[in-house]
Amino acid sequence: MKKVRQVVVVLYDKVDTLDFTGPHDVFGVAGSVGGDFRVGTVSEKGTPVTTVSGITITPRYGFEQCPTADILIVPGGLGSRTEIANERLIAWIREAAVKAELVLSVCTGALLLAQAGLLEGLRVTTNRTAYELLRSMVSSQDTTVVEDVRYVDNGRIVTSGGVTSGFDAALHVVARLCGEARATEVASRLEYAWHAELDIRRAGTEDVEAIRGLLVGAAQWIRQEVGLLQWREERFTGEYVAEWMQKSEMFVASMNGRTVGCFAVQWGYEEIWGELNSEEAGYFHKFAVSRECQSMGIGTRLINWAEGYVGDRGKTRLRLDCMGDNPALNRYYVRQGFAFCGRYDGQGWAAHLYERSVGGVQTDAKRS
Repeated sequence: MKKVRQVVVVLYDKVDTLDFTGPHDVFGVAGSVGGDFRVGTVSEKGTPVTTVSGITITPRYGFEQCPTADILIVPGGLGSRTEIANERLIAWIREAAVKAELVLSVCTGALLLAQAGLLEGLRVTTNRTAYELLRSMVSSQDTTVVEDVRYVDNGRIVTSGGVTSGFDAALHVVARLCGEARATEVASRLEYAWHAELDIRRAGTEDVEAIRGLLVGAAQWIRQEVGLLQWREERFTGEYVAEWMQKSEMFVASMNGRTVGCFAVQWGYEEIWGELNSEEAGYFHKFAVSRECQSMGIGTRLINWAEGYVGDRGKTRLRLDCMGDNPALNRYYVRQGFAFCGRYDGQGWAAHLYERSVGGVQTDAKRS
């Protein structure tokens, strides 16, 4: 039986109209196409609310009657700046978010998520007029407010920029859950110019230089921003990339004709995984995303695509290793649904081993 996800959009006085109607329509149309989304609105008491632009909306539910949200949407608007003091609203959002599969904030809806303590340790965004306010509301130094992006995807929590950015973020979520074709169909029906189509294909010799540039860029960023010499830039020569293309299946991702990401898949990695090496797994390597696209959720989409690729070949697990001394990268993979499986100790360095089950298949790898 097809899973029908309950989408719940939170409303309050002085919410921005487009902030909630945009994502509401995206999931509403997606549901009419595929029959797998059901959309409803909720306010604290279920009584009518008035948007910033003066439109009065009667929500379908009050807090007490609202069904559990699989996807929780928290829009922004002028009212969000006062509703952060509404303890009942914040408590309800916090509780609903814990139960939800995915949470999406639009515009200054991120302020409500921050007040609920849901953005700690994440990369987030909001309306450009609220960057500094959002920064002041998060306590963790690991929380980064990203400016001048349409949305930021952290896996379970997605935050978008102002107003119409909510369209892009909602379409991105539909693409994550239902595939690019569905999101493209929804955008077409809404006559919205969505330009987030990602083309993933097997790399050829013509891609060597682009892949090398992505790997060098990732190495430079890790060294400059994280302070780690995880990858050595000089290592990534054209010859090195060509060698990897020979011993693995290398893929590139492009958007609007520009290469924005790469990764490789191997079918065994005994050197690192040792006795845990399994023919039931595909091994994910040489993963890099253009720094210009770092907050567009491309990494998540590449990982999801790779999972589907190894699953289509009868494998039950997607595996990877990453440097143990890079806590931010470890947290990223955990947020992507990977489970820690063990540790490999090399000479002067260590790798943490992670795996994710394909299509929800349970794994039996040793945990430690």
